[in-house]
Amino acid sequence: MSENRMTAIDLFSGAGGLHIGFEKAGFEIKLCIDNDNLVERAHKRNFPTIPMINQDIRTVTIDEIRKYLPNGTVDVVIGGPPCQGFSTIGKRVSSNPEKRAEHDPRNELVIVYANIIKALQPKFIVMENVKGILTMNKGAYLETVLSVLQDAGYTADYKLVNMADYGVPQIRERVIILGNRLGLPVTFPQPDHSDNVEDNLPPWNNCWDVLKDLVELEDTPEFNHVALKHTQKNIERYKLIPEGGRLPEDALPPELYRRNFGNTYKRLDRKRPALTMVPGNDAFPIHPELNRSLTVREAARIQTFPDNIIFEGNRRQQGHQVGNAVPPMFSEKLGLFIKSLLEKEGED
Repeated sequence: MSENRMTAIDLFSGAGGLHIGFEKAGFEIKLCIDNDNLVERAHKRNFPTIPMINQDIRTVTIDEIRKYLPNGTVDVVIGGPPCQGFSTIGKRVSSNPEKRAEHDPRNELVIVYANIIKALQPKFIVMENVKGILTMNKGAYLETVLSVLQDAGYTADYKLVNMADYGVPQIRERVIILGNRLGLPVTFPQPDHSDNVEDNLPPWNNCWDVLKDLVELEDTPEFNHVALKHTQKNIERYKLIPEGGRLPEDALPPELYRRNFGNTYKRLDRKRPALTMVPGNDAFPIHPELNRSLTVREAARIQTFPDNIIFEGNRRQQGHQVGNAVPPMFSEKLGLFIKSLLEKEGED
């Protein structure tokens, strides 16, 4: 490996969506940290040359992290702290979701992330999170995160990003926080796709281009491609869902009636990006042509994972790994953008 190659570490690495993209952008990934045995198993299979610490990040010391870093330093710290406590999709157990989220221990991990950054002092930081962070505690939580980064010497800001604007065949809104300690203004990579013809950009990519070659593929467990065995009642419901539409609740025969429709009763449109891939109880939407939900591999394709990345565990666990990830296509473009800023700064 070149001694001049830029370095990064990935906190809360999960299935690797962030660091896959940064590695493609030219970064050397020095370390991944997560706290999940299945993630560790998948990591060893998919990324055998990248060290991983499988441990609660709140108990990982800075000295432990520095053992993996040349000269104890790193150019970029990336990570997506899990914050389902304030996800706009996740189930909430309190009638006051913001209050519940404020005290959810998972949300402390965002602050832990910020404190690690304060200790390591990377040149750039990247934090990805769910849209719900914008409104948690009426915006005060996000302001707290930004103030912690600013106190650590970083200029930091955030942007709500739709991954479809960067070529991902999926409508997926996530908050991206970027920061640097180089005194640079915080900027974000410009979208390279659009749903608005007046933007003079290529149109959003559709989901069909990444799904169509899997239509005839039989169940292949080792490829994470296994169709769910739906009940006959659900199959009859799926037959009533038009392409790009949802289950017609008001037009169902009594024997098929049900309430509380989510993405599991929405069918993808071949001409459009997919709906957001979310983790849950097999909560992927319905295939554009077939009367079944997407397989894990199909969801991974929509998330832009390479086919050689294999997910471990049962279907639900695999789905969580896929649905929680940052699409590698977006993270590669983000990595290239940050790399260009670092290279330009090195020339000055």
